[in-house]
Formats: sequence, C-alpha cells, structure tokens
Amino acid sequence: MKTNILILLAILLMTACRKDDVVIDPSIVNPATTYDTIKPKSYLPYFPGSWWKYQLNDTAEITISTSSTYILHSYLDYINYDLLNTDSVYVPFYNSEPVYGYDKIEYIAPPFGGSYKKWPILSEVVGFSFNRDWTDPRWGDFNEKVQVSEKIFNGQDSVIILKGHWVYGPKISWKSYQEYTKGVGLTKEFIVDTLTNDTVLKKILIDYYINQ
Repeated sequence: MKTNILILLAILLMTACRKDDVVIDPSIVNPATTYDTIKPKSYLPYFPGSWWKYQLNDTAEITISTSSTYILHSYLDYINYDLLNTDSVYVPFYNSEPVYGYDKIEYIAPPFGGSYKKWPILSEVVGFSFNRDWTDPRWGDFNEKVQVSEKIFNGQDSVIILKGHWVYGPKISWKSYQEYTKGVGLTKEFIVDTLTNDTVLKKILIDYYINQ
C-alpha cells in the first residue's frame, strides 16, 4: 500500500511540472541493452569531437563544438495520446543541444503540449519550408519563416542555401541567408535589415575540424 502511494505521488509530481528532455547518465545504462545511434547527415556533419570557428560581425571569433562522444538521449512526447519518453538513442550534441540528423528538439509550451518535438534545422529538399523555432501563436507570429531556396554546386562543393524572413513584429524588414556546405556544415550566415540596409549578423566560417 505504501509503495502504491509513493508511485501515485511520483506520477502527480511528474504531470504537474514541466519536463525537460532527458540526457541519460552512461554510468547507469544497462550494458546488456542495445541502443540505436543517430549519425550526422552530410550537410550537418556534427560528429563527436568536431568544432567550427566563425568570424562574427568582423569583430569577434566564436568556436562551436560537439560533444566528445555520442550521448544517450530521449525526450518527452505524446505517444499514442500519452505523454511518454521516447526510446533512448545515442545522438551527437552540438553547442550543448541534441541533434537528430537534420532535426533539433524543440519544447512546445502549454497549453499546446508541454512536450518536446523534433524540429527542422535543415533539409536537402529544395522548396521545403519551416519555422526556425516554435513560438506561442497567441501573441502573434514572431517566427522566422525559412525555406530551402537552392541546392547548388559552387565549383568545388555542394551547397544548400536557406533564406528566411519575418511576417510580423519588429523584425519584419529583416532577411536571413545561410549556406550549408556538404561535409562541412554552416559556412555563411547573414541577417540584413532591408529598411536601414544594416547588417544585423555576419557569420563566416574561418576554420573547422570534422572528427570522422
């Protein structure tokens, strides 16, 4: 009876709180259990132990890296109408966030779910459109609208070009541009205010290491 009460209390606490996606401590993983690994894709080669150095707005340099190993991960989602953790899989972490191929994990706030979803970062399909992130639609559509504009060969590499814009709010005059190079990842990113002709963001890859 006492055990049943403790289980009920645990369930109530779990449903009352916001759930974070779960990173599983490898030390408690059952060695007899086999888990799948989500390997990086061609235009987001986020292999463990890799890094990318960017020049930012011509004034600073930033380095973004992946985790040193694949990390066991799951997240809370609706599965057959129940809020449950997905099956655990090994994924790379880029900039401290899990990456599932061309998807990230995005939190969908209540009352729209209180759960997590796979969310596009990139696609190889020209014409594919998506919102950059999830935003609460009750307060207006402040999201960046992104489209895979082109897939080109620049004479040396295959490159996917993304273009974005905003339809509402203070960024409505902004346009974004990103280049993802096969086998490298993000190589260029710009955001320009078309009203003032100011460059809001300029991010250029200057060095990198892919640990394949």
